[in-house]
Amino acid sequence: MKAALRNGIKKVDVIEMEKPEPQANEVLIAVKSCGICGSDIVRIQEDNPKWDKIVLGHEFAGEIVAVGEGVEGWNVGDRASAAPLMPCMKCDKCAQGNYSLCKSYSFIGSRVQGAFGEFLRVPARNLVAIGDLSYDQAAFIEPITVCLHPILRLENLLGKDVVVTGAGTIGLLAIQIFKAMGCREIVASDISDGKLEMARAMGATIVCNPMKEPLEEVCERELEDGAHVVFESSGAAPAKISAINVAKGRGKILLVGTSHAPITFTGPEFERISRQELEVIGSWMNYSAPFPGAEWTTAVWMMEAGLINVDPLKTHTFPIEQIQDAYDVIYKNEELWAKVMINF
Repeated sequence: MKAALRNGIKKVDVIEMEKPEPQANEVLIAVKSCGICGSDIVRIQEDNPKWDKIVLGHEFAGEIVAVGEGVEGWNVGDRASAAPLMPCMKCDKCAQGNYSLCKSYSFIGSRVQGAFGEFLRVPARNLVAIGDLSYDQAAFIEPITVCLHPILRLENLLGKDVVVTGAGTIGLLAIQIFKAMGCREIVASDISDGKLEMARAMGATIVCNPMKEPLEEVCERELEDGAHVVFESSGAAPAKISAINVAKGRGKILLVGTSHAPITFTGPEFERISRQELEVIGSWMNYSAPFPGAEWTTAVWMMEAGLINVDPLKTHTFPIEQIQDAYDVIYKNEELWAKVMINF
């Protein structure tokens, strides 16, 4: 089968690999669509040779073409996506339903071979039915669940003001979820004016380019005493600092974006967490009990109900044979892109 494998920093080759066979309690999926995640972008450019040995890709959907022994409820021909996490199901964290905290997990596309290949072995318990969604749409289920995991921990959002820092795929999806949940003002912040235009189209009521005007000034002018919720998806140090500054008293800060550089808070900035009694909520991955969790079925429902429209986020699509061109769009950053898709 064809698969994409890194061959050094920012280089990806399409190679031939042996087609896998499903083991007991597994199915074999013919991958039809897989999105390039921000974690894939980091791994392709990271100076770490281990990524030359693993087929990446975990935002995928396809068709079941073989079923292993012991699988019930799934058949050849079924259309599905799947949760990429493979928790141990033996530790206390798994027993509590906190699968994201499992220390002995495996993961499709980072610890075992991923979905940038024509065929993929998947545990049957990880499967998620996709209904009438297209394969490209269903490949967005996983990033939607990344948004839903922390948002579903919040209380009623009707009439609340929120700030979303970072208008990449995760931020743009979060904006749609906040809109669907009845938020009043939705402030989107990003350093790309093109991304801010997309944020407007997704439901943001106010946009801010912090390179032109500080987010703090925009929120002071537009919001009444700050944001009830700040959804930080960029991972950028200035955005994390601003998140503390723009949250209102007893507001909630959802830390979703991964940081790749040191962050320095001043004493007064950090002390604002205490003085304003802010709740800083970390969010890692996207799972709950019963596995893989309500995040996954909710994501499918929200797309089917028209509450989330992922089609405008799919800015580029390439066949697997042109995956290098797909990454070049991202690394060159010469044109507006959100989600770059790989089709088979």
